[in-house]
Amino acid sequence: MIKTSSLAPAMALALYGTGALAQGMVLEEVIVTAQKRSESLQDVPMAVNAFSADTIQEAGINNTADLAIMTPSLHTLNVQSPFTTKMQIRGIGTAQSDPALEPSVGVFVDGVFLGRSGLGMSDLTDIERIEVLQGPQGTLYGKNTNAGAISVITKRPSFDGFEGYIEASAGNYDMGILTLAATGPINDTLAYRLSGNTHQRDGYMENSGAADGNDADDWNMQGKLSWEPNDRLNLMLAGSHVERDDSCCVPDATQGDAVQAELARQGLPQDKKDPRDYKVATDVDAEFAMESDLLSLHIDYDMGWGSITSITAWNDYDYTQLVDQDRSELDIIASQSEFYSGDSLSQELRLDSQLGDTIDYQLGLFYYKQTTQRGDGTTTVMVGDDFLTIAAQEIGPIIGQIAAPGDYLFGKGIWKNDTFAVFGQATWHLGERWHLTGGLRWTDEEREATLFSDNISTAPAVVNLGVTSYLGRLSAPVDDTFNRSSDNVDWLLKAAYDLSDSTMIYASASTGTKSGNFNGVNGTPEEREFDDEDTLSYELGAKASFFDSRVRLNSAIFYTGVEDYQFQQGLPDGGTIVSNEAEVEVSGLDLQLEALALENLTITAGLLYMHDYEVVSGPNEGKQLSTTPDYTANLGATLVFPLADGALYLRGDYMYMDDHVTNNSNEPDDEVYQDRESLNAKLGWRNDNWNLSIWGKNLTDDSYAGLTSQVQRFSGSRAYYLTAPRTYGATLRYEL
Repeated sequence: MIKTSSLAPAMALALYGTGALAQGMVLEEVIVTAQKRSESLQDVPMAVNAFSADTIQEAGINNTADLAIMTPSLHTLNVQSPFTTKMQIRGIGTAQSDPALEPSVGVFVDGVFLGRSGLGMSDLTDIERIEVLQGPQGTLYGKNTNAGAISVITKRPSFDGFEGYIEASAGNYDMGILTLAATGPINDTLAYRLSGNTHQRDGYMENSGAADGNDADDWNMQGKLSWEPNDRLNLMLAGSHVERDDSCCVPDATQGDAVQAELARQGLPQDKKDPRDYKVATDVDAEFAMESDLLSLHIDYDMGWGSITSITAWNDYDYTQLVDQDRSELDIIASQSEFYSGDSLSQELRLDSQLGDTIDYQLGLFYYKQTTQRGDGTTTVMVGDDFLTIAAQEIGPIIGQIAAPGDYLFGKGIWKNDTFAVFGQATWHLGERWHLTGGLRWTDEEREATLFSDNISTAPAVVNLGVTSYLGRLSAPVDDTFNRSSDNVDWLLKAAYDLSDSTMIYASASTGTKSGNFNGVNGTPEEREFDDEDTLSYELGAKASFFDSRVRLNSAIFYTGVEDYQFQQGLPDGGTIVSNEAEVEVSGLDLQLEALALENLTITAGLLYMHDYEVVSGPNEGKQLSTTPDYTANLGATLVFPLADGALYLRGDYMYMDDHVTNNSNEPDDEVYQDRESLNAKLGWRNDNWNLSIWGKNLTDDSYAGLTSQVQRFSGSRAYYLTAPRTYGATLRYEL
């Protein structure tokens, strides 16, 4: 049930704000590109959360986790590494623990699709605007946006003269962040923009057996050149480089009785069985080291009767990750650093024009080529000296027949895909009030997976009888190449009606598709392939402005059905397998409020109520979707007072999630159910050049486990992937 005691102050403040409006004020119009053309947020017939550069700076949005605090429909969580980040919108989303899994929430940076969600998890630097699009975006955005999309728009080079900023932050856990940006004209037709960021922080997961976990040692840089030879043509070349060297992502954990006894026997500290105290004891230093490069060319040409947009992009990345699989100081399962890499090439060509005064349309072509690799054939997992001692008590003596110390697992998987799409969308303005929109996208996709996995075991039953070893159950042996091809059509229908100049109602139906692929970890040859995931969504909404545009209230009722839902299930012995559930359904209500309560007080509030969020057929019928509560709510407020030659400001953001499941298995265990609340606040002073602030995040110090793993069969251990504890610090920004 929702905690009314927690939400009552938020609702009271929101209601007070709408009833205390001063005269002569107006909310600033928000311009978005959610439909790939610039238009007012209030004219877009879909649920969109948009955050401007001022809001991003004011609220201290540094990454997608901060973004989720202010967006009730969005939930994000790092799992094992930033590249396996789980992103979901309205309950739909998957962690990319297996490279074969595509995202359900597409991430776009300046129109460029990032095939791996983890590529969008670095510090958000030099951002102009962020848009969170809810519901399938299969027509204009394409595959792998069947839950929604996050569109990040970075700042462009300026032709108006030199400008820039320097921003430095320091905080607890020895955190230090430095961000610099500069832009200006080189001549009348050429301008540049340069920006960069470095972020260092000690780990907040205290580790008595190895290095503290979840630290940060990251840096990134971006460069842009914009050429405008005339008023009709603009070419922008952009490049970015990201490096990360973190100890992400170390979970808190509890240990089984056999591990506890062996720890005591070896004179090592026993686990305190407190999975939310940010204290662990492992014998392995966690590792996540990544390099990523992105290069893009944007061409915009205005032909008078229409405009052409071309976006060409190339992306390349590689990373290594290392985690302690048994989460203890014992030598149960020894992990080695595992190698991952990938590259992609994409091309989008789009025509935007009108037919007469009543029809706006877009036509486009899209091509995407991607290669993803996991492993390089070297050892990734090894059975440790303590394995049989522990596993014999948890599983039984039979384990000694299929596992032996020194057994090891190795493998390599390469996935390739080529995608080609043709799409179009048009809006017919019937008179001054009716607006009908239709869209189609045809996509053809070819996929190939070359998978190799094997293990070496000296266990008696494996050597003498040829039975499958224990490591073979973690990752099934395979040496084969798989191919699949698919084509599909996604469509969109919308009808919007302007009740007045300030109020619009709309109804829409849309589809989305998430690509199928081949399991990289487990399954027989027949089970390796999983199919495309198909989504059908209906939405009925209203967007309204009141009190002379001093209050905005946007609402949407939605229903989404997903057929062949791609379900990633953790297996009792370890490892995962992806299969297609028969069907998943989600439905609910989304509310967004923004108000100028007073001349110096701005309030934002949001509420997501989920009526249904469960598997309605298939082997997991009746189970709830994880990390999806009945209620999620947020409240933000900014209060500003003149002081000296500037202004004193106070910003606060509160978020609450009702009780929800944090484990895909829905085990009958209270440990997998949790609620969440978080409070961020910032107090500062600013003028045209200076901005000095002190801030805190998660001030309630809520130790929230966004994911709770299954209990490890061989050790009795369970992992709790916690969000960051209370952090605080100060920031100084100077505008050049």
